[in-house]
Amino acid sequence: MAPRRCPIEAAAIAFSLAVIISGVSAAAPSPAPAPANKNHTVGGTAGWFYNTSSNAPSANYSDWAASQTFYLGDFLVFNTNTNSSVVQTSNDTTYSLCDATNDDGNQTFLWGSDGGDSNSSNPTPEVLEIPLIYEGPNYFFSDTMDGNQCQNGMKFEINVLHGNGLPPALKQPPSPSPVPKPLPPTSTGGGGNSSENQTSKKNGVEGIRGGFVLAILGMLSLFLTTV
Repeated sequence: MAPRRCPIEAAAIAFSLAVIISGVSAAAPSPAPAPANKNHTVGGTAGWFYNTSSNAPSANYSDWAASQTFYLGDFLVFNTNTNSSVVQTSNDTTYSLCDATNDDGNQTFLWGSDGGDSNSSNPTPEVLEIPLIYEGPNYFFSDTMDGNQCQNGMKFEINVLHGNGLPPALKQPPSPSPVPKPLPPTSTGGGGNSSENQTSKKNGVEGIRGGFVLAILGMLSLFLTTV
C-alpha cells in the first residue's frame, strides 16, 4: 500500500512551487517601452530632391529608411521643392508601378501644394511634415515626370510599428485627399477642348492639394498646442 502524504507536507510543497514561479516571473525582463515620437528627416541632409541632369535622386531613400525605426505618431519631414511630388500609399501595386492614379480605393494620397513640375527653372522650396497614422506598410514616392523619378529611385517603403499608439491629437486627423483620376480624353472637331480639359484637371488637382495643406497645417497647430 502506497504511503499517504500528510496535508502539511503537501501544503509545504505547493508553497515552495508558488515561491519558485513567483521568482521566475519577477526575474523575467519586462518589455522595453516604446520611445517617444520623433521627426524623421527623409534622406537626412540630402533631402527629397531630384537631379534632372543625372536622372538620379539626391539620396538612396531605401537605405535611409532601413536605418530608421518608425512608430505611430512619428512624422516624416520632406525637405523638398516643387520639382518633385510626394505620394503616400498603402497599395503596393501603386507603389511598384510608380503610378499615383493606379488605385481603385482611397489608399493613395498626394502631399504638397503642387503636383511636381521637373521643368520649372525656379522651383518653390517646400517642407512637408507627414504624420504616420497608419500601422504597417507605408509607401512613398514621387510620380513626377510620369513616374520616372520614382522608377529611378525616388521612393521608399517603411513599416510603421504600433509603439505607444497615436497621440490624441492625431487620432482623428483630417482625411488626406485621394489622388484624382485622370479625365478621359474627349474628341471634338477642332480639338480645342483637349487643352481646356488638361487645364481643368491641373487646376482641380492643385485645388485639392492646396486645401489639404491648409487642413494639415491646422492639425499640426492643434498637435503643438496639446503637447
